[in-house]
Amino acid sequence: MTEFTKNLTEKIYKKIDFKPRLKVDINEKIKLGFSIIGWIIIIGCFYYWIHFFIIVRQYEPLVYTTYLTLILIGLTCIFRFESVLLNSISCITFYGFLNIAIFMISQVVDIFSLIVGPILHLLMGIFQLFIILHKKIPISKRHLFWSFLLFLIFMSSYDSFQRWDIITGLYDVVPTSFTEVYSFYMLIFSVVGIYLYKKKYGILVK
Repeated sequence: MTEFTKNLTEKIYKKIDFKPRLKVDINEKIKLGFSIIGWIIIIGCFYYWIHFFIIVRQYEPLVYTTYLTLILIGLTCIFRFESVLLNSISCITFYGFLNIAIFMISQVVDIFSLIVGPILHLLMGIFQLFIILHKKIPISKRHLFWSFLLFLIFMSSYDSFQRWDIITGLYDVVPTSFTEVYSFYMLIFSVVGIYLYKKKYGILVK
């Protein structure tokens, strides 16, 4: 399994190249472990796509922020944090996922809702924090800026802040306009914080 994963990853490296790419000074066994996790995530996302697109024909879940971010996280793991583009675009929403994980606790009714709710979103937020706080994983300031703009465009076109209020149980507590403003400014603070942190440790590239 390990050798198969390694060979498959190398073939994808040759076919798809998320430039710029930089070697990351992390233990090879750890990077291989992340690569395997990445494949598991991508396979799960592929099954999710088949289920909703072909079997039940519900297309809206395929443009949820959580689903698309999982794909980005899977690819980031497969490329072993060497793609500056994937590193940059995968981590900017960490604060949002940590917030959602906390508020979704009130919506837990069974084991399944616990796993796909607070646990899943918490793990995603922690993974994003790992990318941000790791002093050897590079991020591009250019891609960070464009990721910020693309996320705002995506949220205004496909996903919705109203849906976030519903899944967190805040729909009757706070107006959607508050969620929009809060998310906008928290995203700005997150991007600025990532930029300053990576620049401080010399792992911010163009």
